[in-house]
Amino acid sequence: MSPDVPLLNDYKQDFFLKRFPQTVLGGPRLKLGYCAPPYIYVNQIILFLMPWVLGGIGTLLYQLGILEDYYTAALSGGLMLFTAFVIQFTSLYARSRSVTVERMLTTDILAEEDEHEFTSCAGAETIKFLIPGKKHTANIVFHSVLAGLVCGLGTWYLLPNRITLLYGSAGGTVLLFIFGWMTLCIGEYSLIVNTATETATFQTQDTYEITPLMRPLYIFFFVSIDLAHRLQLSLSQVEMYRHHFMD
Repeated sequence: MSPDVPLLNDYKQDFFLKRFPQTVLGGPRLKLGYCAPPYIYVNQIILFLMPWVLGGIGTLLYQLGILEDYYTAALSGGLMLFTAFVIQFTSLYARSRSVTVERMLTTDILAEEDEHEFTSCAGAETIKFLIPGKKHTANIVFHSVLAGLVCGLGTWYLLPNRITLLYGSAGGTVLLFIFGWMTLCIGEYSLIVNTATETATFQTQDTYEITPLMRPLYIFFFVSIDLAHRLQLSLSQVEMYRHHFMD
């Protein structure tokens, strides 16, 4: 390749800068190819950080000694479950409205197909753009329940005291807490708000909405390993005490 030929031309570079953050963050469209109102980005950031806020409530109560760890997980998971249902039913309500998302007129043949015109922060057209909703009613329930379960287990796994026991350092605790919650937010956003656009071939074949499940299931898998390990240690201690008292 000639050194004068860029790796990405202007159009491909602009497309990459829009698509890459969306893929990494699990769905938020923080860079659009047209001028959108600021509340479009603010709403996405709020929805993205919502699991962290709900998990933070449980974490704070645990750190203050008000709740035990399992009650903390149940509280955060329950709040996430309720929030997920609210988000999904809000999307259903918006889709039932007669308002349609208006396409912006453009003469640029290279313009993206997601150019829309918005009229209000909480209007039906804004909600339908931010939260496309599920194709199947059963997935509203299933994905919401899974969101609550992942948030609850994630909160339990990322309790600062538990992280400190693993690494024994404040720096490691802070880093794992921050990046752990970022990972949870990515998984939850793709599950209950909007999934990142994957390859077009796979997306057209995703009849049963498998794509939104991938990130949360990875999180659930790793947290489950830690959960199984802790339960094994607890059962070993119980077995040791049982033999001690029997002797």
